Amino acid sequence: MAAEPAAPTGNRVGVVHYRGRFGQRMNAWRKRTPLNPYWLDWKHLRDSVEAMLPHATGNLLDVGVSEGPYRDLYSPKVRQYVGLEYPQAILDKQPDMWKIANLKRLVQVFGDGARLPVLDGSIDTVLSTEVLEHVPEPRALVHEMARVLKPGGKLLLTVPFIQPLHELPSDYFRFTPSSLRVFAESAGLEVESITPRGNFASANGAMLSQWLTRSVGASKRQSDGSVILSPWRSVLLLPLTALIQIVFHLASKLSNDQAVCQGYALVARRPLVNELPR
Repeated sequence: MAAEPAAPTGNRVGVVHYRGRFGQRMNAWRKRTPLNPYWLDWKHLRDSVEAMLPHATGNLLDVGVSEGPYRDLYSPKVRQYVGLEYPQAILDKQPDMWKIANLKRLVQVFGDGARLPVLDGSIDTVLSTEVLEHVPEPRALVHEMARVLKPGGKLLLTVPFIQPLHELPSDYFRFTPSSLRVFAESAGLEVESITPRGNFASANGAMLSQWLTRSVGASKRQSDGSVILSPWRSVLLLPLTALIQIVFHLASKLSNDQAVCQGYALVARRPLVNELPR
């Protein structure tokens, strides 16, 4: 009989666990390079979020702020950057990150996406990255984010299309452009763009690298969907996963097939009062 997955332990970084301070420092250095087995996912998500930056203005609410990975990008562009997080999500994060000093720096508002603790029509920009898949009622969350937008305000949203299971048991959905359009339009928003993140080549490269990491490089599976890496096996795999990601990244430059991609970015606007249908 196969062993049951272990409860999450150690320091959590994405869907791989790195042990100790040295492991954390190594991950911070490798994160932006193909030596990170999740680099293709990281790069395309970061590129998508950067591409939405020109739409950000005024007061920005980051729904599901987590560690605030895009605060450095958006804070200089907006008047005020406010991070909102669900209390249970905070409890699930690595303890060191959520010490009181860090908590005050990362999260300014605590609340539930089912009813955001924000006044109607009070926010210029709502940012939410890779959050929608973790709520059991994603349409309701989109409606809430639309509710707090000022007329003319914008919703900037990213969602996955192909991703391993992660942050279990709170991983419920994957999304298509059609589902995003239905959610936005049912909330009274005008869809300005839905942009694929990567394409067939980059998605396959990301999945191959992650499969090798999880299947060959992992020493233990965790009950939340993450894995703990074997130190020696993961080091031996690094050149191979790096090469795979570089090759598929180059191949993605030659491919225009986006029937499969890593995810999508949505930009939607709340109409001005004089633009609403009579």
